[in-house]
Amino acid sequence: MDIAWYGHAAFRLRGREAAVVMDPCSPETGFRLNRPSADIVTVSREHDSSHNWVEGVTLESSGLQRTLDAPGEYEIKRVLATGVRTLGADGTRNISFVVTIDEVIVAHLGDLQEMPERAAMEELQRADVVLLPCGGGSHLSPQAAAGVAAVIAAPLVIPMLYQPEGAEDVHTGLEPLSVFLQEMGLTVEPPSDNHINVTRSSLPSAPTVAPLLARGA
Repeated sequence: MDIAWYGHAAFRLRGREAAVVMDPCSPETGFRLNRPSADIVTVSREHDSSHNWVEGVTLESSGLQRTLDAPGEYEIKRVLATGVRTLGADGTRNISFVVTIDEVIVAHLGDLQEMPERAAMEELQRADVVLLPCGGGSHLSPQAAAGVAAVIAAPLVIPMLYQPEGAEDVHTGLEPLSVFLQEMGLTVEPPSDNHINVTRSSLPSAPTVAPLLARGA
């Protein structure tokens, strides 16, 4: 499965039979989607255009429900998706999605604000890969993100919702990635690509942080 980051909280997961775009963001965020194609779109915050810009995605037409924005269990084109209710900004609803493609389980935490409750955490702890907000501001703080990462303990952590270094035209007002890495006690090579290929056999044996370049910056 290929995982690409567009910036903000927008990712595309592309497997052998289907592609999923998660939290497509509007141009007002400073990031450009360039109309990625997808079979499924997941939305963590249904009334927030920085997380729900479905019109920016080329979505395959079908009678099936292909835009997911609520808690529940779904199966579309052999993709399994579970929406988990967690807390967003000011106590509003945030939906974290756990998606299985090509036997790899990815948890996108959306605009998570604090440590998930036990029932939600048990679902998130199934993840092989966690897409983790970490830049503070109105999102999960670097300190809280480090705590969430430690409890989920996924083999692979891909950060999101932070200020990308070198993206001069994008001004998020968020902390740079280095603050989160300092909280994790890690030194990581700067990202060199905007996507990563992940298989069951390629997952690291110890928790690893793998930042990506923002494709839409």
